[in-house]
Amino acid sequence: MSYYYAQQPRYQQFNRDSIQTLVLEKLYLGLLTATAISIGVVLMNTNPIFAILAFVGEIIAIIGYFFAKKEGTIEKLYYLFVASSAVLLGFSFQFIIAGFTNGLHIIIYTFGLTALIVGYSYNKAANTHVDLVAMNNKLRPFSLIFIALIIIGLFVSFGGLFYLIFSFFGAILFSYYLYYDMNRLMQRGFRSPSKMAWNLYWDILLIFKYILRILLMLFGDRR
Repeated sequence: MSYYYAQQPRYQQFNRDSIQTLVLEKLYLGLLTATAISIGVVLMNTNPIFAILAFVGEIIAIIGYFFAKKEGTIEKLYYLFVASSAVLLGFSFQFIIAGFTNGLHIIIYTFGLTALIVGYSYNKAANTHVDLVAMNNKLRPFSLIFIALIIIGLFVSFGGLFYLIFSFFGAILFSYYLYYDMNRLMQRGFRSPSKMAWNLYWDILLIFKYILRILLMLFGDRR
């Protein structure tokens, strides 16, 4: 990681403010697009075949995330991921609204809580300076624990309390990752604006999903 941050950014012709603005523009466009698509899926009662296509698109985008090198390719994959994840989220909204009497309210509360976390992380990162390498090293073991729990959960059936604790763990972990990535943005600790926007979008998406799961488990009233 220290070697990574020692390298000169590929977009060094941009000044600090302009490259941050470029990332934020991509992030905002991604979030607005995802919101519009997910709401559209709910309102139009979209054919379930689109969920399969979206899942395939998301997998393709994730694979490309780790192998794409050109900025233009990364940007296209980013928007593919945004669109695919939004379609899947829209189908989740359909299920929640149909299956819970207070499902719509829980979705709205989740949007609000996620927005508060994003705003707080951005404001704190803008007004503090952290050691990115040290913070990444602190996050790594918790990430490994999180991955291990996911793998164990594939083979072992746990009760509702475990999944509630796991969701809290996920929401907290990715809130810290959002703060970490916000600091990377402020300190320009990245090389690809599109991938930086993608990281931030991914953090926000996972925070949203885990908060939604927590609220459903705690307050969801099934029909």
